[in-house]
Formats: sequence, C-alpha cells, structure tokens
Amino acid sequence: MRILFTAYAARPHFYPMAPLAWACLNAGHEVRFASTPSLMDTVNESGLPGVSVGEDIDAESWYRRGTFVPKPVDPDEPEINAWMRVTDQLAEKQFSVCEHMVDGLVDYCRKWRPDLIVHDPVTFAGPVAGAVLGIPTVSHLYGLARLLRLDIKDWVGTEHRQGYLDLFGRWGVEPLLDPDAWIDPCPPGLRWPGQREINRVQMRYIPYNGPGVAPSWLLKPPSRPRVVVTWGTSQQKKLGVGIIELFGRIARSAASLDVEVVLTVGAMDPEHRSHLGELPDNVRAVDWLPLSALVQSSQAIVHTGGTGVMMTSAAYGVPQLGITKIPEGRFNVERLVAVGAGRHLPQDEVDAPSVRDHLSALLEDASHRDAAGALRQEIEEQPLPASVVPALEEIAAKAEAAK
Repeated sequence: MRILFTAYAARPHFYPMAPLAWACLNAGHEVRFASTPSLMDTVNESGLPGVSVGEDIDAESWYRRGTFVPKPVDPDEPEINAWMRVTDQLAEKQFSVCEHMVDGLVDYCRKWRPDLIVHDPVTFAGPVAGAVLGIPTVSHLYGLARLLRLDIKDWVGTEHRQGYLDLFGRWGVEPLLDPDAWIDPCPPGLRWPGQREINRVQMRYIPYNGPGVAPSWLLKPPSRPRVVVTWGTSQQKKLGVGIIELFGRIARSAASLDVEVVLTVGAMDPEHRSHLGELPDNVRAVDWLPLSALVQSSQAIVHTGGTGVMMTSAAYGVPQLGITKIPEGRFNVERLVAVGAGRHLPQDEVDAPSVRDHLSALLEDASHRDAAGALRQEIEEQPLPASVVPALEEIAAKAEAAK
C-alpha cells in the first residue's frame, strides 16, 4: 500500500506524525511525506522520504501584523469571543497555506497514486487532494486537548467557513465534513468534554521532537530539583520580540527557588537573546536539543501550553506550569489543571511571586506528582502506532472495494 502523509511547513505539526509514518514503513508499506519546501530539511532529518510540493507562504508577514495576539474583550463580551477572533485569523492563514500547496500535492498524487492520505488537521490541502482524486483521507491530530476545527465556524458544529468551501469549490468537488477517521494521540482523560463525536482511532503519543545530541550532563542526577523553562517555537513569532523579556523574568523568578533552571533558547534568534537580561548562576541556557531528552530528568516544566511540549512532558510524568496567552495553550493547560497534573497562570498575571508560588506547589505537593504519574500511565496504556496501521489498511481496502 502507498500512504502519503502531509503537513504544512511547521515542525510541531510534523513531529507527532513521524511515529505513525515510521510504523507504516516498518509494516512494509511505501510512505512519502509531502510538504512545502521549507519543511524538507526537517523531514530529511527524520529519515522519512520527503516530497516537496507547492510553495511556502510568507508566514512572517502574518506574524509581523500581530494577527494572532488576542485582543481584549469588551466588559460585557464573553472571553470566548477573543479566542474566536484569533482562530478566525488562523483559519485564513491555513486557507492561504492550502492555496499555495494544493496544486503541487494534487499533481504529485496523480503521478504517485497513493492509496491513502494522512494529513494534519489544519493542512487542508490533504482533504482537498483526497476529494479531487477520490483517495480516502485520515486526519492525524497532534494531541491537543480541545479539537479546534479551523474549517468550522464555531469549532464544534458542522457549518464550514466560506474559505474552506472555496478550496473545494475551485476544483468542483464536494467539501468533506470529516475524514474517514481521526488518529488521536490525546489520552481520553485530557480531552475537552462535550465535543462532537468523531470516528476516532486512539493512538499512544510517542515523544518525537526531532534529532539532536543529548549532552552528558543530562545523565548526572542534578544536585537540586531541575526545572525546565521553555518558550516553544512560535511565541516570539506570534507575540513579538518583547515576549523574550518576559521569558527572562520568568526564568529569574524560577531561579529564586532552590532549583536548577534549564532555559531553552534554541528557538530564539541569537541577536535577540540579550532581551533575556542577566541570568543567575543556577540558570543553564541551552540551545536546541530534543525536549524528550531534556524533560526526563526534570521535576517540573514551565511552558506556554503548546501541544507538543505539553504532551511530551505528560508522557514522562512531569508536573507542568502553563503560562498562556493564545487559545491552544489556554485550553491545553485547563485540562492539565482539571486532572491535577499542572497549574495555570495567565501570561498577563505573571509576576515573580506568582511564578514562585506555582512552581513551589508543583515541586512540593505530592498530589501533582501523583496526577502527572497517572497521566503518564494513561498515555502508556494507549495503542502503539504499529497497532493503528491495520486501521489504515482497512480504510484503504474499503475504498478500493467500493470503486
């Protein structure tokens, strides 16, 4: 069987798909991973065979306009409206991604003739190509607690945005409401309650954060509790360079406790690192290395609620402090709090005492460690990627039999 995986050019959307792509290869299937040119180095580093299709969009222009910074709501306006405005803009960006990518993807599928397309949920070129060529499609979620359907007007219903309909209308095909199945690495206990039922194929989240060399000091037990402070790969782009100054303040607040702080700066442009300010002696700034290697020896982690860092930390049973500003982070961390494995601090409420108080609770309250351990166990109980491959084979076989 030929299986085409596809995601737009964002590492956090590629990484969760790599374990299943490898499982398909190991099961004897032909696999290709298609994206626009700027992701090809990342695909190549994973060892998967990549295919460059279409063109990259000018994503930086969207970030420079402050497009994805939540604007304050009016006093009588529900907070959810602020989140909806952000996701309205995210949807427009992803429609643009599809427009730049889909012609190349359709052309490649016509030549390579895959039996199945597995796509990231916001890489709409995947379902469009599937509809154009009559290929079954599967959406591969990346572990987020709340399914933010950017193609749907209110995230959870069935009414599509006009931009999504236009992507299909250009090819003269009917839009898809749902793919043939959804691969979901989010453990059941973390899922947002009350969401619309989908044809879900549960899969265990496998931490894959790209290649890198684990330094030797990670093998030595720290003399004090180790706390990771990481700001992900997208915060600076979405919220501006000024966010780095806040990042430095958070690191100094954490370092005021009797801990060893590991501060990740690999996603930060070197010329901007001075915005961090002076760091105490018990802060170790590290360049890019896989988070899965770093988090295993840590007793707590501070992050912005991004799905990749949340799920990687959860997979290793590490209590988490989420400092959030954007919808994905907020919803993820609220579910961590609900299961007891984390604490939440809105970014606008950050000060030194609040960071210290939340971190102290994570380090000293056994209930947080126990809840994080229970979450890790729940993740480990989910089916491995190899167990999901037969479900993909069945979907492709049914589509072939129906022709």
